[in-house]
Amino acid sequence: MCTITLDWNRLPIGSGAMESGIRRVVNLRMKGACIYWLEKTAEAMLMLRSYYKAGRWNLLKNLSFSLAFLTNE
Repeated sequence: MCTITLDWNRLPIGSGAMESGIRRVVNLRMKGACIYWLEKTAEAMLMLRSYYKAGRWNLLKNLSFSLAFLTNE
């Protein structure tokens, strides 16, 4: 999307909102006192949270059940 369209629709064009979101989610929630994550598990936790916050939890749940069904055959 070009910046003119973003400006016209009054959508954010900078990375300030993203940086703030990353700071809040990653730094404050996942880097708490005495909290240690492996990179693999931290990425998985962030993916789960992003599906939940985007309102796509049921999509992920259905996908995981369908994949579990396929692997058991």
